[in-house]
Amino acid sequence: MSGADLYCLCVIPARGGSEGLPGKNLAKVGGKSLVRRAVEAAINSCRCSQVLCSTDSDAIADEAVRAGAVVPFRRPAEFASNTAATIDVVIHAVTDAEARLGRPIDLVCTVEPTTPMRTGDDIRAAVDLLVGADPPADSAVSICEVTDAHPAWLRKIDNALMVAYFSDLPEPTRRQDLTCYPVPYRRNGAVYVSRRDVVMGGHSLYGRRCIPYVMPPERSINIDTELDLICARAVWEHLSHHIERSTGSENDRAPATQ
Repeated sequence: MSGADLYCLCVIPARGGSEGLPGKNLAKVGGKSLVRRAVEAAINSCRCSQVLCSTDSDAIADEAVRAGAVVPFRRPAEFASNTAATIDVVIHAVTDAEARLGRPIDLVCTVEPTTPMRTGDDIRAAVDLLVGADPPADSAVSICEVTDAHPAWLRKIDNALMVAYFSDLPEPTRRQDLTCYPVPYRRNGAVYVSRRDVVMGGHSLYGRRCIPYVMPPERSINIDTELDLICARAVWEHLSHHIERSTGSENDRAPATQ
């Protein structure tokens, strides 16, 4: 069975409030809002049976609907604070979707608007990666290589002294010597694909067996601050010189380099 044969609900969590960057989900990169980019990527993946935006904001809801998503509710206040957990937002959305469908879904694809360089190709590849996993996995999550803060170089301040964050990792004197360690990766927030029972039964987006979908660092900027937004816009302008034009709504998608 392929990813196209399963009912995959895409949940785009996009609350109206943001302490780090007010109004960030409606901020624009490359002429489109972060919410619109998330919706269009999900639609263009050809793997999402329904694209649902969970928001407490009328402005975000209107933008999501214009982009092609459904917004069947306003997110309850208890799931719209800055302390609300993403998994609770996703479970609330799945519960609503299944009640309207009258049947369980198969997969949940969580797409955060704040990683705007993610494309439909990325979502499609992550879904197919999970569906085709052998042995079976619980989830597929996008990650990227850590290029600016290797664990061996991390420091913390202890009793006014700078000490190694991980004392068991001797610091190499040259960048080339970092090859003696496994390559470090981080979650980039672009795509989370989870089996329905992992989300609803396990209260998790990851489960026990999580497989990686690797994206390049230049398409993994996650926007939380004004500086992140400035960087994302600058990188988009750089990547736009290499953008593959295509038909459909995602005419300006960034290159799917990996």
